[in-house]
Amino acid sequence: METQKLKAVVYERESSDDLNKAPPIEEQDKRARQYCQEKGYELIDTYADDGYSGGNWRRPEYNRLIREGRGHKFNIVLVWNTDRIARDTEQFLFFNRNMKESYVKVFSLTEGEINIESVGDTAKNISIAMANEIFRKVTSEKVKKAYEMKKRKASNEGKPFAWGRKAKQYDLVKIYDLRNQGLGYKRISKEIGCSYQTIRRLLQNTHQEKAEEIKEIKSNLEGLQNNPI
Repeated sequence: METQKLKAVVYERESSDDLNKAPPIEEQDKRARQYCQEKGYELIDTYADDGYSGGNWRRPEYNRLIREGRGHKFNIVLVWNTDRIARDTEQFLFFNRNMKESYVKVFSLTEGEINIESVGDTAKNISIAMANEIFRKVTSEKVKKAYEMKKRKASNEGKPFAWGRKAKQYDLVKIYDLRNQGLGYKRISKEIGCSYQTIRRLLQNTHQEKAEEIKEIKSNLEGLQNNPI
């Protein structure tokens, strides 16, 4: 009888202030897929929080991962490193307790298994989580100082002030054209040169904007019908 493959998912996170802690989401995704092939796991889903800090409790994909872990959707979670899960000690423990209670194993692609089973493992991983939290707070303080300095400099020089990384621009017309041709997210992502999660997000956001635009047009038309000129 054929042995059933273990079902794995990958959690990926990237924010503008932590690229020295992990590579971009695309690279995290690529390495996770290689790992699954090497181990014979079935990769069934990815959860990617792009632009979210590791101290943010409201990360949408982080919370979806926990919900679906409780629902026993998968057996294994892959992450690049401990830092991807959380930069908050309490949040890190919350995640791991939920995975433990759901009988889900957590593996780091760079650090090995992450667990809080034994006293030694708990002490080691809590120490790492605390170091990540301290790093986040130190980084946050540096960012605040840099922000104030640049803002003050722009004001003194009479120049407009801009802050943050410039958002990547994608050809939405081409993306829609490829989608209308029947191509899936992964095929489109290869054509555009980004992750398929980005393609999915762009299409979903654009659909939402179109829906709001249509709603507004309908509302205006109803207003004209009720109050003819």
